[in-house]
Amino acid sequence: MAAYSAGLATRGVYPFGPVPRADNDLRHQYVPFHTHLWDLQHGSAQGDLLFNWQSGYGVGFLGDFFTYLSNPFSLLAGLLPRQHAELSVYLVSLCSMGLAAALMTVYLGRLRPGSPWLRALLSVGYAVCGWGVAEGTVVPMWTWGLVAIPLLGIAADWCLTGRRWVLGSLFVALCWFANFYTAAMATTATALVFLVRLLLADTDWRTRGRALWRAATMTVTGLLLAAPAVLVCAFANRRAQPTELYVVSVNTDPLTFLSMLIPGTHPVRPAPNVYAGVLVLLLVLTLPFQSKVRGRERLAWFSLLVLTGVSFVLTPTAKLWQGGALPHGAPFRESFVLSGMLAMAAWICLAHMPRPRALLGGASLLALLVAATYDLPPVNGQALTGVLVGGAVTTALLLFYARGLRRPARIGVMLLLAVSVFAGTVYSVYGNSVADDPRRRGPVRAQTMTELGKSARQALEAHGNWPATRADAGPGVFVTNNDALLVGGQGGAYYSSYVSVETARGLRGLGLGQAMGGRHLWPAGDPVLRALLGIGTVLEPAGEDGVTVRTLPAPPLVTLRAPGSDQAYGAPVGSVWARRQAALGARVYTVPALARADRPGAPAPAPAAGPGFALTRAEGWAPETWTAFTGRCAPGARAFLHAPDLNATVRAEDTGRFESFSGRPPAVSAPVRELGAAAADGRFTFSVRTSHDGQVLPPDVLGCLDQAAFDAAVAGLKAGAATGVTVGGHTVEARLPEGSTGTAVLATTASPGWSCSVDGGPARAPVSYQGLLGVPLGSGGADRLACSYVPEGLRAGLGGTGAGLLLIAGVLAGGLWRARRT
Repeated sequence: MAAYSAGLATRGVYPFGPVPRADNDLRHQYVPFHTHLWDLQHGSAQGDLLFNWQSGYGVGFLGDFFTYLSNPFSLLAGLLPRQHAELSVYLVSLCSMGLAAALMTVYLGRLRPGSPWLRALLSVGYAVCGWGVAEGTVVPMWTWGLVAIPLLGIAADWCLTGRRWVLGSLFVALCWFANFYTAAMATTATALVFLVRLLLADTDWRTRGRALWRAATMTVTGLLLAAPAVLVCAFANRRAQPTELYVVSVNTDPLTFLSMLIPGTHPVRPAPNVYAGVLVLLLVLTLPFQSKVRGRERLAWFSLLVLTGVSFVLTPTAKLWQGGALPHGAPFRESFVLSGMLAMAAWICLAHMPRPRALLGGASLLALLVAATYDLPPVNGQALTGVLVGGAVTTALLLFYARGLRRPARIGVMLLLAVSVFAGTVYSVYGNSVADDPRRRGPVRAQTMTELGKSARQALEAHGNWPATRADAGPGVFVTNNDALLVGGQGGAYYSSYVSVETARGLRGLGLGQAMGGRHLWPAGDPVLRALLGIGTVLEPAGEDGVTVRTLPAPPLVTLRAPGSDQAYGAPVGSVWARRQAALGARVYTVPALARADRPGAPAPAPAAGPGFALTRAEGWAPETWTAFTGRCAPGARAFLHAPDLNATVRAEDTGRFESFSGRPPAVSAPVRELGAAAADGRFTFSVRTSHDGQVLPPDVLGCLDQAAFDAAVAGLKAGAATGVTVGGHTVEARLPEGSTGTAVLATTASPGWSCSVDGGPARAPVSYQGLLGVPLGSGGADRLACSYVPEGLRAGLGGTGAGLLLIAGVLAGGLWRARRT
């Protein structure tokens, strides 16, 4: 822990200096999720472990909790002030590394007895391995995988010795609860090491069979105990908005892979981060020459290392490591298991204390590795310096240690070896932070907890009106992709791997902007969508770090729709205008026919492949680069544009207002944007300029909002809405006007997991009301509505936990019975 911290401090990385750590997903996901955990711990969150009212206008939360927050060290977030969430996230990684080093020290002693001090030095290299520094500390919950390798190894060792089956099962359950994703990889790696140890054991096959049976039953029982984490996340993943946009190939050049064994390397292109320190690397390379270790044992361990490494870069086996599919982003998330195996193989070599000839052989292979890879991109200057100096010093110290020195001299050499390991670890962390400085990729904010976020949070707390209406930070205030969790309120900003298909497509169909193929939802920015979602308070930026509060006449969370009001009201069927009017139950838009308004010198339009207007790619900002369109609205009507796939700049000719549309299907969907008001004669003209090929403007892109009709529709929804709404952590109860008919609509999406009852009747799954959650009330008249959310897989998972507890109880009772008989 000290070595990792010292390496960051040397570079000046947060929390020791101005270089930011919170970049990419660490900034946009993990810090905001830890602030939400802080809110849950202190009772200030809207929602509970099952449901999150603050993000995506209401989404399930238990899958997010098990994926992002179930590392036990995440609970430290509640002990620090909320504004120090970024520090608590750092402590998650740091403490996981420390525990991993301690447990690996214990586990190596189970592989082969020997000096605990030497085992500890090897464990430092493992805990601060390349994967931990480059990936694990950026994704803090994954660092529990470093803990899982030795913890599961200790449990597997008990299977070999026939001891502590119950405690081993609890260890398996803890690993899977703490982070099921890395636990699956660690379980696979532990099984491979277990098989190697079984094959090398000097025992009969019957004893091996009993050990296998204990391991299998221990694993199954642990998985049963952890079933809620596994099943809830499995169902959430199955329901998640699919995207294959960010899958990266696992193909890696062999020399590049070998270069990643050198401490401090950082890949330019994705490659397995497997280094585990100079001491570990030198001893692994010494193992082939270590004649004190049986030949078949050396062959078994080297075969395990080679086959595991090869399995990372072959697509079929890589998918097995990743749970059946290549992940989005970093493709080598299982790299830490090879780092663990390297530490184990290094201890097999060191426990027998290699002779000088063997050490020189290992040093020669290390020199050959450096000569073959020194000019490859992953081997930066710091890594090269570290491996050359560290390799020479470590070799010399091990040669002295192997000479059979007396105790004072051995202690001196041990201390020098510890200093060299500490210095080498610090230097490799420093070198990695130099190679991976986020400032090289462009301007970045210093920290996640900014003054803008602080101002937004204070404003939302002061002006919120939940659950009567929502308070949304809005699209104008942006700190992270999960601003709703970071600054509070009940907004739309939400970035998670578990955005359900129903939520993503339902909100996209109503004109909400999205990114990451639908896994990053944006806040609503236009009045109609805000009304549909019950947003009564929204923030707007005021200066660099300030905000102003805007109050909107929003309907409450639960409103009613009369029978037959779910219709398009003259808007083109399938358009966003038709869906919005159907959701409102009123006509508020007119959708004019568009016509081109060509200028002299404008390029001739290209033919469109389907309905709509093909746009010609243009460079520069000259008048002829713009394509003009015109349509007729009611005089003074507010004109809105919905072109989710458009990547272009749009200019309203009368006002000169510019709006940027960033559509990039299927990754990014642009939201509905306001362009301005129609002229007194009803004519509205706008121009489009794009620098991309293949852009098409849909024929129903323009919607003209009748403000008076919209105000009347909102007033009607408020007048006939529920008279009292009570919102719990994952429940909603509403009193309805006496004898209500039609459909009750909750201002959240119809995501799976909801069940609702009317007047105390049987609970039924709600329906999708244009993407929102609808509850048919029937024709007999209803007075009360109650809805509850339970994540899919939770009940089955709790049943699995019950079965696991029964198994453990049976084993304990059987042991007591046998003891009494004896």
